[in-house]
Amino acid sequence: MLLKYLNQLEVAVREAQCRPGADQYARCAECVVVLEDYLDGQVEPVRRRGREIMRKLIPSSVFSQLSQMSRPLSL
Repeated sequence: MLLKYLNQLEVAVREAQCRPGADQYARCAECVVVLEDYLDGQVEPVRRRGREIMRKLIPSSVFSQLSQMSRPLSL
């Protein structure tokens, strides 16, 4: 499941970079929420590594847009 969620986030980030817009950023935020919820239920090493990978997948330009969304990100 972790790989699935990371892959979905990667695709959403690419879409947001290619076609920046509210819908694309909302999709990225949705992927982050799903991934964080999943990681919250995992053992610490998986949780830590998953968040490290997630941080690497989200460039600062996309992260700044996501930070303005309703749910704060804990990357």
